[in-house]
Amino acid sequence: NTENDKTSANDDDGSSPTTLQIQSTIATATSNLASSKATLMAKSNITNYAFLNETAKVKLYVNLPGVGNCSNDNITLDFTERSLCLTVKEYVRIEMEKTPKEKGKYAMKGKKTKKELDESSDDGKNESSLVVDTAPKEEEVVPAIIQHSPEDKCLAFGKLFGEIENATYKKKPDKLIIILKKMDKRTWRSVVA
Repeated sequence: NTENDKTSANDDDGSSPTTLQIQSTIATATSNLASSKATLMAKSNITNYAFLNETAKVKLYVNLPGVGNCSNDNITLDFTERSLCLTVKEYVRIEMEKTPKEKGKYAMKGKKTKKELDESSDDGKNESSLVVDTAPKEEEVVPAIIQHSPEDKCLAFGKLFGEIENATYKKKPDKLIIILKKMDKRTWRSVVA
């Protein structure tokens, strides 16, 4: 018996079982990758970003107020030559809201307001008093911090406009800057193909 005889004895078509297993594994991996990209695209919940095309790189500016407070361990950037996925786990959105300051009285102490003078003139006494009539002041506001519940944020592109060889990010207090190193110097008209 030769080696070929053993193979043909095991398989009717003469192919090696190992080869079939590898092809099956590749098909499963390809299917899982396509499924993963679809899942990433579905969970992409960051919709506000800007990009800048440069000769050798593309920069994405992703506004996320308060992202500077996130741990670097909670920020991941996964990429292939044609896809990209930014994930910020447990992102806490922080907003500054202006709330009205409690309104105070604007009349001078010891003097009567117009309303008080009108009320007192009903009693028939004709008092001569200084009336302080103030124009309504513009509503004074004070900043208040509103902190929302933690949530995962994701920005995913299943097919980039061009191929990239590397992706990195820089964290700023209120935004992330993603830097994509292009494989060629072709101008990107958008981020997606």
